Amino acid sequence: MLSQSGFAQTLVANDLYFGFENQAGGGTEDYIINLGPAANIVGGSTVVDLSSLFSLSDFNAVLSGSSSMFGGVVGGLQSSGTADIYLTQLRSSGVGIPSVPGSSITSTISRTTINNAISALNPANMPAAGSGILDTTKSWEAYVEPTLGNTSFYGASGFNPDSAAGLSPVLYEDLWYSVNGTLSSHSSFIYQGYFTLDLTGSNPVLTFTPKNASAPLTAPVIISVSKTGTTITVVANNASPTHTYQLQYTTSLINPSWSNVGSPQVASATTVTNTDTTATDLHRFYRVMGQ
Repeated sequence: MLSQSGFAQTLVANDLYFGFENQAGGGTEDYIINLGPAANIVGGSTVVDLSSLFSLSDFNAVLSGSSSMFGGVVGGLQSSGTADIYLTQLRSSGVGIPSVPGSSITSTISRTTINNAISALNPANMPAAGSGILDTTKSWEAYVEPTLGNTSFYGASGFNPDSAAGLSPVLYEDLWYSVNGTLSSHSSFIYQGYFTLDLTGSNPVLTFTPKNASAPLTAPVIISVSKTGTTITVVANNASPTHTYQLQYTTSLINPSWSNVGSPQVASATTVTNTDTTATDLHRFYRVMGQ
């Protein structure tokens, strides 16, 4: 464990911090990781692997068999000209679909509120970029989650960035961002992508999947086929948004020869619809191929 002098002492502007705390009351330390500058993590189109920054032994030291382990990500900037804030919310749906948030923040936030939230973090003991610490001063518990007015991030911002960790082998956390350059205005939160902490294997995996990342290609499953005149409509689910799906047909399943029909369709959600306007054969068999 690093000594007190190994801490950054104050928040570094727009570094992202992933912290864990044991709320059972028996924990003696928090685990805090500085994931580095947000600009190196968000905004891309490929998954960012942060696994090398995560220590299972440090995580387990804080978990200590407790059923009350919580963790989340915070970050931000306060200055005379602008203020911004990063925070996570539990991703409860849409896993595997990076473009779609699995949580929701519909409220807006003011520059004053952002400044108060970031200011509340400044007394915390935070590690330098690319490192993690076991913090015996329990900064995460003291300055992030408690609802203690403007003395904590949660109290000042109105948002709790932490979700239950350790009970489930996989934790998904959406990352939200808001920037405010006018003292009198309120700004919306913008979804950035999601963190995944996967503890199912012997080597934990911590990644960030930006919202512009391609969803993994999946095998579509045809759920309905309908016909109107010579037009066949085929609907398939289990599609991956941003991927293209081509309808194919054959007139026989004995040594079939598959032919493309209709134009390929880009899935905007998990369902994709393809059509064949040339269905004049007595029998046609269909399949949908992801590309």
